[in-house]
Amino acid sequence: MRVEKHVEDKVTRAIHWSFACLLITMLSIGFYMKNTDYNADLYQLHKSIGVVLCLLIVFRWYWRFKHPWRSSVTGSKREPLVKALHLALILLMVLMPVTGFMSSAFSGFGIHLFGVFIVAENFDAVEQIVPFNDVVYQSAKMLHNIFAYTFSVLIGGHVLAALKHHFIDKGNILNRMFSGKS
Repeated sequence: MRVEKHVEDKVTRAIHWSFACLLITMLSIGFYMKNTDYNADLYQLHKSIGVVLCLLIVFRWYWRFKHPWRSSVTGSKREPLVKALHLALILLMVLMPVTGFMSSAFSGFGIHLFGVFIVAENFDAVEQIVPFNDVVYQSAKMLHNIFAYTFSVLIGGHVLAALKHHFIDKGNILNRMFSGKS
């Protein structure tokens, strides 16, 4: 059964803006955590939201596959660049939670989903938390940090491109993204 076009557009916009808010919130929390004193509750909140985001990403991919959006640059010489940017954003949308999950899972600190363990903590004989695998933990942590900065730059580029397209090129992208009207 085909979803009516206006409903499809509303759902697509809702998904886009929900993810924009969630991803920017997660990146902001992550940068805050990295630059302040350790706060176990904040880390667990970040991890819980990350797990939920992983589940939502599956829905987002399904929706995009079933309802591809129309590009404003189709047929232009900018199309390959725009496609590459969108692909990079989508890849990072997956790689960020995967590397975050791996880092957390192998760190020994465990992962809670709003208080319920989905990966247990790992203690040594004197009750100190120790990594399950330090090499995997450190590698995933390093990649998670690199991806966070890369993702932030790409999101900034995405926003700037939309603003340029709207204000300089006089396109209707912001009208379409906010209200659905051309």
